[in-house]
Amino acid sequence: MVKNLFIFCLLLVSTGNAQPVTYTVANIHAHNDYDHNIPFTQAYALQLGSIEADVLWVHDTLFVAHSLKELKRNVLFETSYLQKLNEGVMANKRHAYAGKSQVLQLLIDIKTDSIQTLDAVINSIRKFPSLVNNRSIRFVITGNQTPAEEFSKYPSFIMFDGKLNDAAHLKQLKRIGLFSADFSKYSKWKGTGDIPGNDLAVIKKDIAMAHSLHKQIRFWGVPDNQYTWEMMMQLGVDYINTDHIADVAKFLNAIPSSK
Repeated sequence: MVKNLFIFCLLLVSTGNAQPVTYTVANIHAHNDYDHNIPFTQAYALQLGSIEADVLWVHDTLFVAHSLKELKRNVLFETSYLQKLNEGVMANKRHAYAGKSQVLQLLIDIKTDSIQTLDAVINSIRKFPSLVNNRSIRFVITGNQTPAEEFSKYPSFIMFDGKLNDAAHLKQLKRIGLFSADFSKYSKWKGTGDIPGNDLAVIKKDIAMAHSLHKQIRFWGVPDNQYTWEMMMQLGVDYINTDHIADVAKFLNAIPSSK
């Protein structure tokens, strides 16, 4: 069923300003980017639209890792991510990518204290003036967030990952960069066959809600295979969440109508 609808899904009629009309590498989210070939570098070279960095504030230093057990001293947020991004921005005349219309979202997943870590993230970004208030770059905070009521206290170049079913987040739409949701809370679907009808109805409802608010949406914890990528595209999900960034990029670039 999905394969028969595949070309159609690339030409989706938008039901909201955020929904993709066609899919390109700009719709790929590099989940747990630090686990990829070369942190940041590989995803940036592929010109992905969204890159995730899990950050920990340890001994006055921002490390990039999923947990303390996985901490690698050579992967630092400032040098491995911000410095490399700044080099790219300067090379592209203050744009994230050579294409002036391309936007790069850096999803910063805070794993340690919400306030201390976010303050450290902001201070690090400010060391690179070309990244601050740059319209081609979106810094979005997820993970251990401060309460939604405090979002407005932070600099305007900092956005937050929203929760669709959280009334406090819906009151802070100006500070919401996108909505993310745990797919396992919607369905136990394993990435083959059809998504159960009742589950699918709720998924579609929340996608439509995000788009009605003119926000993008991604699901994490989704089975990671080509069939699932196609299903997410059929549903109009804005970011394909994947650990296989090169494979998804190859998959999308092979489709003539997605270029």
